[in-house]
Amino acid sequence: MSVPPITDAESAVLDALWRLGPLPPGRLIAEVKTGRDWGDATIKTLIARLIHKQALRSQREDGTLRYHPLITRDAYVAHEIDNLINRTFASDREAFRRFIDETF
Repeated sequence: MSVPPITDAESAVLDALWRLGPLPPGRLIAEVKTGRDWGDATIKTLIARLIHKQALRSQREDGTLRYHPLITRDAYVAHEIDNLINRTFASDREAFRRFIDETF
């Protein structure tokens, strides 16, 4: 599964959907706002960006619009770990494994 670049802010939207499943717009916005000082317009912009990146889709179900993630949490986490290894260990997975073994 291909994972597009996702910002930290965008990941907050996906996290709500991974935890709770498909949500209608109002509920998604409320969940993302929890613990954040973000306005509705900011969250709507994040949703629009994720749709444009094909990481999120909207679907009408029984007359209610719901948002669905198009990438899994596992795929996102694997992608983020790959990025970390590439940036900090020059793509050397063995060096990353040694670091993990020695540090934790």
